Amino acid sequence: MIALRSELPLKGDASGRFVVWLVMVLVFMASIAVTTNAYIGALLGHWGQSVTGTLTIQIPVMLDAKDPTSTAATEKVLDVLHRHPAVESAAAVPREKVTELLKPWFGPGEAVADLPLPVLIDVRMSTSEPSAISAVSNSVQTAAPGAVIDDHRAWLNRVIGLAEGLGAIALTMMALVTGALALTIVFATRASLAEFAQVIDVLHVVGAKDGYIAGQFARRAALQSLAGGLAGLVIYAPTLGIIAWLASRIEDGILPDVRFPASLWVTLAVLPVAAGAIATITANVTVRRALSAKV
Repeated sequence: MIALRSELPLKGDASGRFVVWLVMVLVFMASIAVTTNAYIGALLGHWGQSVTGTLTIQIPVMLDAKDPTSTAATEKVLDVLHRHPAVESAAAVPREKVTELLKPWFGPGEAVADLPLPVLIDVRMSTSEPSAISAVSNSVQTAAPGAVIDDHRAWLNRVIGLAEGLGAIALTMMALVTGALALTIVFATRASLAEFAQVIDVLHVVGAKDGYIAGQFARRAALQSLAGGLAGLVIYAPTLGIIAWLASRIEDGILPDVRFPASLWVTLAVLPVAAGAIATITANVTVRRALSAKV
């Protein structure tokens, strides 16, 4: 193996340990931001596939789920929906399924079965045009004036607005982490330049170029940032495991089961390399500018 030559005693530089620890924290924070952004995207994708082009119709039950008036209204609404050209399918949700959906919130007791639950009709539209949804809603209201139509688009749009805000926060966090990393390398490099000023002057006397000296600082910054980035991922791995374990304890049905895309794991693996690249470029530019200013 070919050893990398270095005439500067950078291994004993006190700022090196500071850089490693700070990069570790920054990569840990970047990992959280990337994972949060990926989870929000996966969650929105899951909800978008589930609710796009669907309606839920509620037919209230006053006292008894077997009220004949309610049954007649349900059959009338189903007949209207089956004949409507914008409706692909429509079916009443079995009471057992509605009870199952409520169990995470009310528990598995018999209290849920005794509730005066409305009759739910699940409607899948053949088109998601607002005019078609409005036409279906008007037809249902005419057939059953007390029916409640839930258009999932309004709910999804509010969730999308929240998710976009959280995504913007995650991107802002990434930008702040990148800026903090660059500033850390700048200050650490300048401190090292001041500490080894006499050694650098001697190297200039014997013919060393600015690029050679800058390369040694850049190599040191790259190795420190790579080590700190790997340490940050090592700390983040059990943190992600703890979060996943806590999420697994939540009752089924409250949180959807979403899977992270492969791009998330690639991004996490690239973070230490990206930190090393940013440190290399920043250190190289900082040293070259400092040395050229002395001429």
